[in-house]
Amino acid sequence: MSTKQTFHVIGFLLLLFALFSGSWFLWLFGGLFFFMPAVQSWWLANMRRWIKLEWSADQSRVMPGTPVRVTLRLHNRSWLPLPATWLRFTLPDHVTVEGADEVRQSRQRTVVRLRLDLLARQGVERVLTLTPHKRGVVWLTEVQSESLPLFAEEVTALPLQASLSLLVYPAPLPLPPVSLADTDPDGSRLRRQRKQEDVTFQRGVRPYIPGDRFKHIHWKATARTGVHQTRVFEHTARSDWRIVGHILPSYEPLLQRHNDSINERTISCLAALSILCRKRALGYELFLTVRQRGRYQYHLAAGSGKSHHLHVMTQLAQMHTFVTTPLAPLLRRLETSPAREAILLVTPRLDEAAEQAIERLLRRGHKVAVLDVAAETAVLRRCEPGRSVSGRRIAR
Repeated sequence: MSTKQTFHVIGFLLLLFALFSGSWFLWLFGGLFFFMPAVQSWWLANMRRWIKLEWSADQSRVMPGTPVRVTLRLHNRSWLPLPATWLRFTLPDHVTVEGADEVRQSRQRTVVRLRLDLLARQGVERVLTLTPHKRGVVWLTEVQSESLPLFAEEVTALPLQASLSLLVYPAPLPLPPVSLADTDPDGSRLRRQRKQEDVTFQRGVRPYIPGDRFKHIHWKATARTGVHQTRVFEHTARSDWRIVGHILPSYEPLLQRHNDSINERTISCLAALSILCRKRALGYELFLTVRQRGRYQYHLAAGSGKSHHLHVMTQLAQMHTFVTTPLAPLLRRLETSPAREAILLVTPRLDEAAEQAIERLLRRGHKVAVLDVAAETAVLRRCEPGRSVSGRRIAR
């Protein structure tokens, strides 16, 4: 029997005695036992208006193993104190928590409990340290609050809304030495699709055209001629890599094999290549053998710089549920490029159709290198026409 039912039974007996005795005291005393559960129900229904939960973190995008300082603030705007209030929330099992009153593992989740003593019209603050150890997104959207009831009733869980998300980037895989000579243009010839302006060397000025960048205006020439003049820079050639990531299905029924660990190495290798291109200011476009918004493959246009790097790392961090596609059709798509491209293929294994597609790319003049991530240590091999992909090893 619950506390509410006990109160109702006591109140019913008191009202029954009051009916036969005619005592006003018993009438009031019995009615009190019906009034108290009603007050408790009203209090629980309106508690969300008086209890406010706030979260803040010093970082929102981190690498695995980075501690994140999270501050929790709980405000009590009512005139009643809330002693022995417990907050309960769950996180992925790979997240370690420091600073909580109780932490335990249950059903591949980390269950965290905090005890707070809230005074009337005041708030309390707690600081936790969260350390994620795997890539992905850590979400915290709901917290269960367990407060001491007003009239010794059973503890009732009250859900409180929370908004905290933590993006964990994939850990970069150690790479073998990658030679950039294969990506240089042939001789000193400049290709039209690869022409860029090098702001280091200026070769003259020209009249201003609407749309020119404000910082490229030559103010001395403008003052001398009386007409706005724009700097003209020397052309340079910078080739873009084409990085192809081969993602395997999570489970292959015919081989009875799980590929989650292999895919994690592939994603970590792609993250390491993105960091390498960011450090050396190289442009690249990314292809992945996964479906994306109705497309047969995922394709990120060529780019460089910080925003492009963050876009790639965010996409790799959020890859959890995906539908994979074969590698050979993606390589056949790259054959249609009229320019000779430098292609870097990141794959754990190659089948016969993929090797034939690589051979056709080589015959068309493309330069292809395969980064094998089947083992713990990545191996880089350069492909040559007429030779097997695994026939020559250039770095380890």
